[in-house]
Amino acid sequence: MCGCADRETELLLEEEQEELSAQAEETADKEQEKDLASPEEAVTEKPSSVPAQPPEEIYVDVCGAVVQPGVYAMKSDSRVFQAIEAAGGFLPDAAGTSINQACALSDGQQIYVPTKEEAEKGMAGQPSGGAADPGTGGAVTEAAGTGETQDSGTVNLNTADSAALQTLPGIGEAKAQAILAYREEKGGFSGTEELMNVPGIKESTFSKIKDKIAVE
Repeated sequence: MCGCADRETELLLEEEQEELSAQAEETADKEQEKDLASPEEAVTEKPSSVPAQPPEEIYVDVCGAVVQPGVYAMKSDSRVFQAIEAAGGFLPDAAGTSINQACALSDGQQIYVPTKEEAEKGMAGQPSGGAADPGTGGAVTEAAGTGETQDSGTVNLNTADSAALQTLPGIGEAKAQAILAYREEKGGFSGTEELMNVPGIKESTFSKIKDKIAVE
């Protein structure tokens, strides 16, 4: 009996030792895995890709010798030639080579395309992109004494010729001739608002140029 009891005790002790040994090995394995793991890998997550923002929309005023002068909405990364395309392209008498068509656009920019005659007279817009000087509102200022433009950059409706009138936003050759015909018929303008009496010139057109014209 004693022999059997001793054998049973030995088996229990062996099982207990094996269990303790297995627990120790498992603990050691976990510690080893923890030591091998990189701290950066544990906390660093792959940054999420941020989609590129689409170009913002800007507004530019295209006037002069183009098919459809006016204000156009363009993407902020657009160029001058794209604004001219949006305005229907050049008129046959446009001096397209006198402006930098590769220049980048900016919000509020005015692009004046001169005619070949104007370019020969030195009436082209500024070399940088063909954009008119914001301080002059886009009117071409000629030498003092011509009576076509004022020192402030405004156009005198009673003395300006067709070319000077076409420097105004929304005034093409046809509207310029209509202004000259009205002026000749009426003997001149008594005020700038009288311009709306000219056929083809509505309030929307007048509102764009009212700060760029004068009557003297």
